[in-house]
Amino acid sequence: MNFEEDSFKRIRSVDDAVVKAKKVVRKLQPQDITAIVIIAALLPIGYLFEVSYVFSFFHEWLSDEWLIRVIPLTYCGLNVYLNLWKIISVGPNGKTSELPSVMKPGFKYCHSCNVNSPPRAFHCPVCETCILRRDHHCSFGAVCIGHFNQRYFVAGIANLMVVAVICTWYNFSFVLTILPNMKASEYWWLCLPHLALVLRYITFYQFCVLVYFASSLTVVIFDGYLLAAQIFCLYRGQTRVEYLLDVQAYNCGVFKNLKEALGRRWPFIFISPFIPSPLESDGISFKTHELDSLSKQTKYM
Repeated sequence: MNFEEDSFKRIRSVDDAVVKAKKVVRKLQPQDITAIVIIAALLPIGYLFEVSYVFSFFHEWLSDEWLIRVIPLTYCGLNVYLNLWKIISVGPNGKTSELPSVMKPGFKYCHSCNVNSPPRAFHCPVCETCILRRDHHCSFGAVCIGHFNQRYFVAGIANLMVVAVICTWYNFSFVLTILPNMKASEYWWLCLPHLALVLRYITFYQFCVLVYFASSLTVVIFDGYLLAAQIFCLYRGQTRVEYLLDVQAYNCGVFKNLKEALGRRWPFIFISPFIPSPLESDGISFKTHELDSLSKQTKYM
């Protein structure tokens, strides 16, 4: 009887997982599918091409010079995907399956979810639920970035920036290697390689190299935008949504803002997503600028 019950529970859990997976797939938007293809296929393929082909032009394959560069770079790249996994598995609401249903001061009623939504929570039309301290919807993980998974998003894009900048620098050096006589007036080839190919200024091989460089530069620019936006909002104690709505009540100073969003051990989150960094808030109640000032005044009375 116990064996039958265990088997039934396992089958039920598998069925539940399949149903949840189908719901996620149905919710995927075209931009989500595009982003997932980029992060799951194009970036890994590009990185393997980088370290196996481009790096070999400057450092002998598997030499000390090659290994001392590739190993740390691969660690940062692995961190990107481990953080992405944590973004999805932890989720923006953490272990909170349902938002509080009791109306409290600062709460607002969400007509889409039909629940009382706590301060800093906003409804996501893609995820179809209210997200605690919602920042934005991340297409690369098809999940929202919120209170409990923002630390992984910030650490992930920071590690990606390290990899992208170094690879782009090598790619630019590689471009200069295959086009040693390129003049300053011909730098437009970097932006319009297809036009340079049509006009027969470059060969097809050189065209492929220029496209590869332009792709890596695009990653740097896009990731730089994401990182700059996060730093800006963290500095101001805001989420992206709160910045757009000009909500400034939660700015308690740079270091307190960092602890609020990234946890008490925020400097270490960039090393590994498995390093614990407890958050200051439960995602439902938050310290405001006025309360922080009042607590400081009371402390020194």
